[in-house]
Amino acid sequence: MSPTAVLRPRLNRSRRTLQLAARREQFIAAAEKLFLERGFAKTSVNAIVREAGGSLATLYSEFGTKEALFESVVSQRVRRFFVEERARPRPRSDAESELRQLATHMLKRMLSEDGLAVYRLVIHEAPRFPGVRKAFLEAGMRSLREHTASYLAKLATTHALRIDDCALAAGQFISLVQGPLVLTAACGGATNARTRADHVRRAVQAFLKLYPPQQI
Repeated sequence: MSPTAVLRPRLNRSRRTLQLAARREQFIAAAEKLFLERGFAKTSVNAIVREAGGSLATLYSEFGTKEALFESVVSQRVRRFFVEERARPRPRSDAESELRQLATHMLKRMLSEDGLAVYRLVIHEAPRFPGVRKAFLEAGMRSLREHTASYLAKLATTHALRIDDCALAAGQFISLVQGPLVLTAACGGATNARTRADHVRRAVQAFLKLYPPQQI
């Protein structure tokens, strides 16, 4: 058997793997678009397939259920939410500046059009769909807390913050950043740049009262 004949099945499997990975991303992108436009209940898997291309069989093979597809959408959003360049503090900056930068980024994502759409979707549909609730609380919020806790652990080391429980501190930080502003915006209330900046400043100051820098 020639070397080409030996390699051909491997190349075909690799090509198939890449094609499935690309199709998976297309399904997630289409699902995110339709979920945010129509909501979870009113988005059918058939509509997702029409939007993304491919087949219903491939969608079910990759995700199993519409709830699992929603979970993949939420997981991918969290990865975009906590972008890599904000995953590590800058050692030459002060803790307050670092936390303000992170809080500003978080709030911007929370108040974005699609961020508010997810918030409204979950509030409206999670009580009726346990899979939506599970995806948001576990794939979404838990992952966000874990990323934030990892960041705060680094910040505690580089900037000598007194944080004994980074998981607890992460939840508190996210809650302070969210505050009443996200609920107000989700209900149709308007916010401006000054309001958002003041909110971030107060949130960070409150956090630093809980976890003050150590005197070295």
